[in-house]
Amino acid sequence: MIPLRLKLTGFLSYRDPVEVDFSTFKLACISGHNGAGKSSLLDAITWVLFGQARKRDDTLVNSASDAAEVVFTFRYEENNYRIQRILARGKSTVLEFQIQDGERWRPLTEATSRATQARIESVLRLDYETFVNASFFLQGKADQFTQQRPTDRKAILASILGLEQWETYRERTSELRKVLEREVDKIDGRLVEINTELGEEAARKAHLKELEVELTRLQETRKSQEALKATIDQALSALKRQQEQVQKLNGQMERGAIELSKTTARQAERESERAQYARITARAESVHSAYQGWQSARAELEKWNTLAEKFREQEKVRQAPLAKIGAEQARLEQEREGLMRQETQVVERQAQLAQLEDELARV
Repeated sequence: MIPLRLKLTGFLSYRDPVEVDFSTFKLACISGHNGAGKSSLLDAITWVLFGQARKRDDTLVNSASDAAEVVFTFRYEENNYRIQRILARGKSTVLEFQIQDGERWRPLTEATSRATQARIESVLRLDYETFVNASFFLQGKADQFTQQRPTDRKAILASILGLEQWETYRERTSELRKVLEREVDKIDGRLVEINTELGEEAARKAHLKELEVELTRLQETRKSQEALKATIDQALSALKRQQEQVQKLNGQMERGAIELSKTTARQAERESERAQYARITARAESVHSAYQGWQSARAELEKWNTLAEKFREQEKVRQAPLAKIGAEQARLEQEREGLMRQETQVVERQAQLAQLEDELARV
C-alpha cells in the first residue's frame, strides 16, 4: 500500500480541514509538541481503513465539530483506491469505497457498512491486527508482535506473507483429491463389474443361444397367431355383415307386421260391413214380400179405380167412400215409394256385398 493523500476534518486534534500529499516526499519525520496532532494523523489512517483507532466512539470527533471525516487515497497493486469515513455525533458511521477508473472514481461500496468493510479487507488482504503488527506500529507498542501468542503470531505472519492463499490452495487440492478418489473408486467398482461380466461370457453366450431359439419359436407362434387373427377378423367381418342383414330383415318384418296389422284391421272392417250387408240381404225377402203386397195393393187400387169410374156418377152419393178410397190410395202410394226406395237400397247393398266378397277373396 502506497499512501497518496490524507484529508482530515473534525478528527481528534484537527478541527479545520487538513490535507497531506504523500506524493511530494518519500520519507517524512513528524515532530511537534504533545497534543499537536502527530498521532492523530496515524490514527486517521487506521480509522479510515479499519474503523479502529485509539478510540472508537464519538470522542474521535473534535470537540468543536459536529462530525469527523477522513478521506484516504492510496495505491495498491497498480490501482488507486479512495476510502471516505464519516462519523457524526449520535449517528452511524458512513463508509464509502471507490476505485479510480480513468478520470472518474467508480464506487465499490456495498449495501451496508459492514459489507463495505469486509470488501476493503478482502481487497487489501489485511485486517486491523495484521496491519498494526506488520505495517504500522502503535505508539508504545513496537514490541506488540513479539508479545503475541505463537498461534496469533503464526496467523499474523500467514496473513502478511499471504499464506492463507496457500491454505485455500491446500483445501481446494484436498477437495479435488477427494473427488478424484471417489472417481477412482467408481472406476475400480466398474472394472470389477466388467471383469465379473467377462467371467460370465460363456454362460451369457449359452443363454443368448437359448434366447435366440426361444425368439425363433415366438416368431413362429406370432405368425400363426397373426394368421388366426386374420381368420377371426374375416369371421367377425362376415358376422357383422350377417348382423346387418338380420337387422335389415328385422326392419322388414316390423314393417310387414305393421302392414299385416293394418290389413287385419281392414279385414275386420270388411267383415263388419259384410255382416251388415248380410243383415240387409236377410231383409231382402221381407222387402220383396212387401213389394209383392204393394203390387197386389196396386192391382187392387186399379180395380178400385175401375170401380170408381163405374161409380163416378154416384160420386155425390158415395162421397164418403171415395174420400176413404183417396186416403187409402195416398197411403198406398207412400208405401209404394218407400218400398221402391228400399228396393233400390237392397240392390245397392247387394252390389256392395258382391264387391266385399271379391275383396275378401283377394285377401
